[in-house]
Amino acid sequence: RDIQAQAEKVLKSVMDKFSAAGGTVIVQEPKTGKILAIGNYPNFDPNDYPRSSLKTFLNPAVQAIYEPGSVFKAITMSAGIDSEKITPETKFYDTGSLTLNGKTIKNWDLKAHGTVTMTEVIEESINTGAAFAERKTGHDIFYNYLVKFGFGETTGIGLPGEVSSKLKNLKNNFRDINFATAAFGQGVSVTPIQLISAISAIANGGVLMKPYLVEGTAPESVRGVISEETAEKVTAMMTSAVKKAGVAQIPDYQIAGKTGTAQVPDFKKGGYTNDFIHSYAGFAPASDPKFTILIKVDKPKASLAGATVVPAFR
Repeated sequence: RDIQAQAEKVLKSVMDKFSAAGGTVIVQEPKTGKILAIGNYPNFDPNDYPRSSLKTFLNPAVQAIYEPGSVFKAITMSAGIDSEKITPETKFYDTGSLTLNGKTIKNWDLKAHGTVTMTEVIEESINTGAAFAERKTGHDIFYNYLVKFGFGETTGIGLPGEVSSKLKNLKNNFRDINFATAAFGQGVSVTPIQLISAISAIANGGVLMKPYLVEGTAPESVRGVISEETAEKVTAMMTSAVKKAGVAQIPDYQIAGKTGTAQVPDFKKGGYTNDFIHSYAGFAPASDPKFTILIKVDKPKASLAGATVVPAFR
């Protein structure tokens, strides 16, 4: 209950500071799947629920999907490295943009980074580099890894009304642009519980565990997703990203993590709005993880996740 109380306190403070519309936090034990904390804002008082809006009765951690953004690059790299199509040292020349099917992808910083390795793609969060990694992996293999990581099915956590991710952009339409954007977490939608379970699989040497809430439940492994060697390589890439950015770093500890800043879709006109969802997923200590944390805030009044969810994760 200490972790639960602290998680909710941290989430509430980052939401208040940046006037966010909503948020979710989950803390999981990666080796067992045990949920140590799960919380959302806005929420309601169960002792006085008629005062609250109906929509706050939903549990967005399991009942709402969102586009995860660049956190997904860790999944993309896992697929590419595990299928032996790329390595962390594979080089790519970034011109700053990529045009597929008449649509142009750019990097978040609108820069061209020149020759970079896949590790630097994670460190600098380069969209074109993630798209390159997916293209080298191949659409079929990439999609199959998403399914292996648990996207496309519910986790079976046992909370009411759990929904699954949406991968229909990839399943129904084999356009290159859809796979390129999926590589950096746009155009595919996931639940927070699915995403943290997938990141926990990387932390857990490549084994996906079923998340559970009730103390005394026997841990249950769902399947092996990637090899232990791949998991170690992707962990090293995520650890390097934390060191380079510095914001999530804690002295004397190795932290593995990845930011995500995803545009919110415009469901009326199509395309995207000017609002963002910030999320951060990571685990520590990187060499022997005891917990994975996912924190996301909806539509904060700040442009980059490095100012909002990363300090909150830390």
